[in-house]
Amino acid sequence: MPNVDLDDLLFIQGSDELVDFFKDKDNLLIVMGKGFDPRSCKIIETLSNNDVIFNVLLVDYNEQLTTGDSAKEKSRSEKNFKEFQKLCESIPYEELQVPSYKSENDSKRLLVISESVRSAFKKSLIENYDHILLDFSALPRAVAFSIAKHLWDTKEEHQKLYLLACENSEYDDYIIPKINEGTAEFLQGFNAFAMTMESENDETIWFPFLGDNEQAAFDIISKYLKPIEICPVVPFPSKNIKRSEVLLRKYGQKLFKEQNIEKRNIIYVPECQPLLNAKKLINTVKYYERALNFDNNRHIHYAFSAHSSKLMDIGLLLSVMTLLQHGRKVGIVVVDNKGYEVEKDNSYEKQKDELYCVCLDYSKFI
Repeated sequence: MPNVDLDDLLFIQGSDELVDFFKDKDNLLIVMGKGFDPRSCKIIETLSNNDVIFNVLLVDYNEQLTTGDSAKEKSRSEKNFKEFQKLCESIPYEELQVPSYKSENDSKRLLVISESVRSAFKKSLIENYDHILLDFSALPRAVAFSIAKHLWDTKEEHQKLYLLACENSEYDDYIIPKINEGTAEFLQGFNAFAMTMESENDETIWFPFLGDNEQAAFDIISKYLKPIEICPVVPFPSKNIKRSEVLLRKYGQKLFKEQNIEKRNIIYVPECQPLLNAKKLINTVKYYERALNFDNNRHIHYAFSAHSSKLMDIGLLLSVMTLLQHGRKVGIVVVDNKGYEVEKDNSYEKQKDELYCVCLDYSKFI
């Protein structure tokens, strides 16, 4: 895996800045998801309206929904796809199917997402492009993580990779994931085998990124990991100044009574600064290494889980990729997700969307 140096990355915030950065660049490919999220078309709409030339690879991750609300979710996806087709009337695009996998008895979907991404993402899909923009906005988290890692590992040295997200934290609060009860695994492709507990001296420290409506996933992962320490990550400062307080209240019973964690374990990270998030998490892991260095027989593993915004997901991904390249036993744990509900059909306010981008290869521009 090529090295990720956080000091060499460029962070771009806002539509105008994004347009200014890409308007004079050639051979752009936008990799984006096909789904229910109304923010899915924001990035291509912004760039196309400002005469930025690009092609699109539309990823359709087949969730095979079987829930009662699947028809409503399918309707939202179809509406977004019609908007996408309208925007892409003069933009070349290719649709890529990334299938989900199921066990033989169909009772539990196996979390081999990285394998399906590697199978679907042939190198020929990206070889003719100099700039590859991965839009997290409408991709399931585990799929976005797997695609980002695969692109970073397989792209040529001259190719530049960007991670983008359209943020609207108020709308995020209305999205309710449908969790497949009792399923959690480490995401393949991120040191999953190294995270296997091999002896009684192997122990796990867990960094869950807390988010609204994710308490069920929190419980499942907690039972799966059985961590010796939990360091909840909450957004502060945030667009909503009370967001961290609200989240800690919602998780208060689980954190402070059931898990008995200390309040000093809480990690506050700025909601809209993924590079700072990553640095703070990396420094926390280094702190634990120093603190636990007195006992060489202890083998500490560091687990991360994402339950917050897509922009904070990028910060989590950068921290994990950086720690991996320095030989730490670190992984991303995910739960099986059957789909989503949206609490209020009219909850999306487009004017509150904000665009963000992290350029992973910025040092190669200068």
